[in-house]
Amino acid sequence: MIVTEKKPFGMIKAKLKKSDKISIVSCNMCARLCETGGKEGLEEIKEKLKEDGYNPVDEFLFSPVCDRTMVKKVVKPKGNVILVLACDAGFVNIKSEFKNKTAIQVLDTVGLGAFDENKNIFLIKEFKE
Repeated sequence: MIVTEKKPFGMIKAKLKKSDKISIVSCNMCARLCETGGKEGLEEIKEKLKEDGYNPVDEFLFSPVCDRTMVKKVVKPKGNVILVLACDAGFVNIKSEFKNKTAIQVLDTVGLGAFDENKNIFLIKEFKE
């Protein structure tokens, strides 16, 4: 699986305006397993946005976001901004598919991982920039 970590919420907010209409795309595969995406990750960021006076208008939960065919079938954003809770590949798909919208990456891609016998995630290979 691709291991992701959440960026600090303040970094996400710094890229938003209160007037933005925000669509949220969340991966229900690797990011869900890392507890950075999935339904819980989507609901968490949506609630934070609302609490801070932002306007989330729609949401898309599916897997995998790194599959461009799925992105084309599932994602029909009404917002002018798309928050992406997915790995780098998922983010690139959203950004490439919706060039007329601002895509903001909510997660950092850390590396390739797996679960140990205690169901803890460990890195097999760290990605370097």
